[in-house]
Amino acid sequence: MDRLPEPVVLKLREAGKEVIDLTVRNLAMSSAMSIQHQRDNNYEMKEGSNRIKKRCQELLRLLEPNEVKETLEKFLRATRGIGSEVQFLQKWNYDETQKIEIASSINDVAIN
Repeated sequence: MDRLPEPVVLKLREAGKEVIDLTVRNLAMSSAMSIQHQRDNNYEMKEGSNRIKKRCQELLRLLEPNEVKETLEKFLRATRGIGSEVQFLQKWNYDETQKIEIASSINDVAIN
């Protein structure tokens, strides 16, 4: 991802938890859809989902670390069927393979 200009990063940080929550949801959805596109043999759409996933990961690394960590942990727990975000995953009918991919994408934010 091209680096975001510093003023943009500052504005996104100022927006706080709402931007983080939206970005984590987008990370989860693009991760899950990558699996679905692979199942459908639609590799062009899979690549698009992977690009979105990577952009979300990069953005999360630039935002307020403690709030990002808190939100990522909430979604990570949801992939194991625990907590308030389970309903979000159920709403979109993500299966176990998709939840594993979501968890992997969440973990990649901290690793890379």
